[in-house]
Order: sequence, then C-alpha cells, then structure tokens
Amino acid sequence: MRRRSRIRTVTILAGTVVAAVVAVTTAVLTGMVDRAVELVAPDTPVSAEAEVLGERQPSLVIVTHDEDDTSGNAGGVTVLAYDRQTGQGSIVLVPTAILADVPGYGAFQLREAFALGGAPLVDISLANLLGVEFDGAASVSGAGWSSLLARTGGYEVTVRSRLNDPDGDATRFEAGEQFLDGHRLAEYLTFRGDSESELETLPRTQDVLLGLLDRLAAEPELLDEMFADDAPMVETADTGLLRTLLGQLAEARAEGRVTTLTLPVAPLGSGREDSYRLDAARAAALVDDQLAASRPTEGAGVGRRVQILNGNGAEAVGQRVAEGLSGGGYRVVLTGNADNFDYGTTLIVVYDDAPEQLAVAADVRDRLGVGEIQRSATPQSVVDVTIVVGADFLE
Repeated sequence: MRRRSRIRTVTILAGTVVAAVVAVTTAVLTGMVDRAVELVAPDTPVSAEAEVLGERQPSLVIVTHDEDDTSGNAGGVTVLAYDRQTGQGSIVLVPTAILADVPGYGAFQLREAFALGGAPLVDISLANLLGVEFDGAASVSGAGWSSLLARTGGYEVTVRSRLNDPDGDATRFEAGEQFLDGHRLAEYLTFRGDSESELETLPRTQDVLLGLLDRLAAEPELLDEMFADDAPMVETADTGLLRTLLGQLAEARAEGRVTTLTLPVAPLGSGREDSYRLDAARAAALVDDQLAASRPTEGAGVGRRVQILNGNGAEAVGQRVAEGLSGGGYRVVLTGNADNFDYGTTLIVVYDDAPEQLAVAADVRDRLGVGEIQRSATPQSVVDVTIVVGADFLE
C-alpha cells in the first residue's frame, strides 16, 4: 500500500510556454559533458538475470543532514531496497550533487531539494529522475545517526586510509580495522575532508551501512533495541519500514545477497564543484538489475512523462501535484512557472486525441480533483501531459 494520499492539486500549460521550457531544457541537457564516473567499489557484481518484476520490493530513501548546516541542504542520500521475490538486497549510494528536476521548483541539485521540502521532496525528485516509486523517506541528522548506532553497541570498521581533520593536521581516523562506538561511527559516516569530492566519501557510507548489517545479522535482537521507542532520532512517517528493511537486508547480507552500488553520474562541466548529471544509460541498467520491482507497473500513467507548471503562484504547488500523481505511474520530468499566475482553472494538456491519451488526462483529473482537458495543436516529444495548475486546485 502506498503511503501517500492523493492530494488534490493542479497544473498549468500553455503551448508557447511549453515550447520555450522544452527548448531551454533540451539545450541545457545537450550541452552537458558526457564523461562517466565509475561506480564506487561495488562489493557484489550486478546480476544481469535478476527477474524482479513481480511483487513490489520495499524501498526507502534515507537522507542524512547536518543540523548545524545553515544551508539546510542534505549531506547524503541512500536508497535501501529488498526484493521479496529474489531475496536480493540493494544499497544505492546517491550523489547529492546530482542535478534533478525538483517538483515545484525546477532544476536543482538533489541536496537542495531537502532544504526546499525535506525528505519527501528528495524522495519525489529522485523517484522521478529514475522512473521508480519508493515506499518511504526518512531523514537522520548526524546526532541522530550517533544515537541510533550507539544502540548497537558499536562495531568494527576498516578505515581505508588515514583521515586528517579538515581544520588542521590532526588525525581524525587512523587507517586499518578498528572498533568504533556510535558517535565515532556517525562521525566516520559523515566525515569529509577539504580536498575530497563527494564521490570519494561514499565508500565510507558503504562501510558503515554494511557494518551495521553485519552487526544485526550476528545479533538480530539489536533491532528491538534500536527501535524500542520508535527511534525518535529518525524523522519518517513509517519507522516500521526502516526496521523491516534493516532486518531483511541483514539476513540477505549474511547470505551474500546484498549489492552496494553508487548511482552512475557524469560531471556537469558547469564550473560548480561537485555538480553531476545522471548517466542515463548506466542508471537505467542499475534500475533494471536492482530496483526494477520498484518500477510502477499499474495505472494509466505508467510510462507517461509529465510537466507541471505553476499557474497560481502558490508556494510548493508543484510538489503537491507530484504527490497527488503518486501511485499512478507518472514520471514528472519538468516543472516550472507558467507564463502568468492568473490561471483560475487547471489545464490538463495532451498532444494528441488518441483514446489512450484522453484516458490518461482523465486519470490525472481524477487524481487532482480538478482540471479542464485540452489538446495542444503543437506536438512535442519531451512530455506526454502538461499540467498548468490554476487557482481551483487551491480551493
């Protein structure tokens, strides 16, 4: 069962606005540098024959953040997933500097989506980027990780290389295998040196998470300790989902069935430090092998690309529309503002009058609770439906 309710919402579209937005977006994407970054130290080969298109796998987006960071941005994003059909567990490390369309705001780095709308907006943005649907989102601060990991009693981690304090020459971590308590584990998980790129920090996230799974596999009763009081240090609508996933992944890890991968990205070449775009071809292969069971397979919107335009000026209206479409198989690929904020009626624009397209438009209207269906005379291939959100969506 999906966790999100159908929020009544609306979107806007005008032919000239759509054409302009599509043209600008296409130009930006075409200009991106096409150089791939290798996956970070995957421990297990990706299975090319995993058939995971049956029962949905539970999946969760975990956002790590620093409560003292005045930017409010995310410091880390990780996806946990477990396929019930194959027994395969997956940990996907997501570079937060990847560019994504953030519903209601436009193109931002994924880390910035957390400042704009918290973990749920990171969830929606990443899900749309990959064409999947996650079952929940959670956020954990550095102090939260410290408290959560302390409940395990600590465990051993192999520090790959010596790490010096960014503010001086003092050594923060010596290289080699060593026992770390909860505070030190959280510190190691979130540590970043001055000269390090984000990609260089991800193996430490991998090491801490795999160590946690090994600890839970050895002593399953520790799950009861970790979640004895619903783990208040974890901000999520469904603490039980995180507990379930950790238990399932610990069992899979004990049998060598957990794969850890980094989401493939390529540098944007924009001059910004740590700025990436999705390596679409390799990311699609990763989804096929590890997250295919999180792809929507039912609903009129499966495979349909959506553009959301704000035509009423209300804050975060795009996020609300994207949440309203959740569960229908839609993929929000473009968001932005309409040509004005004076739309009284929400418009649901399609680009041909084929029965299946009209059925999609009707489904969108049902999910949002408002909307007038229109057919655009200007064909285009970037999106299948444009929603221009009017004032009636706010009523």
